[in-house]
Amino acid sequence: MSETTAGPRPTLESILDLNALPWTLREQIYVRLCPEELLARFGVNRGTLLNGAGERTLRVAAPDEGSWARLDLREGCHDRDPVLVVDIAMSAFGVPELTFVQINDPAAPRYGVDRDADGQDTLLGTVSRNLDEEGRALGDGLGPGQVRRGLRMLGRVLECMDGFCRILGRDCYLVEPLFYHSALVYERHGCDYLMGRELMDEIHTGFQEGGPLHRLLDDSTPFRRRGFDATVRGRSWAIHDGILDAVATGGWSGVKMYRVPGRPAAVSTFPGGIY
Repeated sequence: MSETTAGPRPTLESILDLNALPWTLREQIYVRLCPEELLARFGVNRGTLLNGAGERTLRVAAPDEGSWARLDLREGCHDRDPVLVVDIAMSAFGVPELTFVQINDPAAPRYGVDRDADGQDTLLGTVSRNLDEEGRALGDGLGPGQVRRGLRMLGRVLECMDGFCRILGRDCYLVEPLFYHSALVYERHGCDYLMGRELMDEIHTGFQEGGPLHRLLDDSTPFRRRGFDATVRGRSWAIHDGILDAVATGGWSGVKMYRVPGRPAAVSTFPGGIY
């Protein structure tokens, strides 16, 4: 019997382990975070990561000795906005975390909510705001933080994250909802709350008729209109506008969710809510 010269297969338990792999192998594992439908729609070859024009439109950042990675897909390599961004990291709980997801329709109108009047980055309105552009986005049916309409692909991205989680031998992963409406969308895709369920319930109670949040929907700003309590998007704009500060210390913060692949949670903190 001849001896094999191959060494033991590396054990992958964390993003740090993945980022120690040879680059080509590392990159191909992270590409699995992109749904096949998006690659096909934008003509990207999964092996070369090039589109039909020979442009490198799908990029992976996964630094050596780093515990994070980013996947970025664009229609054209010089496009301002990505079609898809997926940021992942290892959480303090020792499981993967989906820290940020952005999905944009590059053919849809753009709203400059990501830059203030001086051209400074607003971090999608979380550190500063462009009220004129937010008003345009609101009027056209978008939620806070959206620079373009989405592609209704979040469910598929989460399924890809499910598969990535299994590669690391993990039973679950965390999700960071950036906005109120983000948390409710994640609920609809089977996520549950690790932290912040009490806040979500308090918000729902506060928007009931006569509640403290409901009373603050007084038309004092375009984002606090009467009737916004009835929809996910309306509530989210009011919360983005600071309405929550009146009833909850710290406003929208401290919400952390998780998803168990193959075991969707049945959670709804806004029963009957429509977008």
